[in-house]
Amino acid sequence: MTKKELCRKLAEDYADRVAKIGRDYDDAYNHYLERCKKRKERELLEQYKAQGMGKMDGFIISSELM
Repeated sequence: MTKKELCRKLAEDYADRVAKIGRDYDDAYNHYLERCKKRKERELLEQYKAQGMGKMDGFIISSELM
């Protein structure tokens, strides 16, 4: 995943959470996106993983069962 993709996904996650408490989604997205652009890719990836983002939802089915 590129730095640009990490920034986009983290900004979307932040904006989603902020919008749930009544704040403006677009403002939050743009604000967080600018913050992410200033950070190192390694830090963004660590945050992405720590937040559990990118994990598949649901059950993992063994290929042996299919």
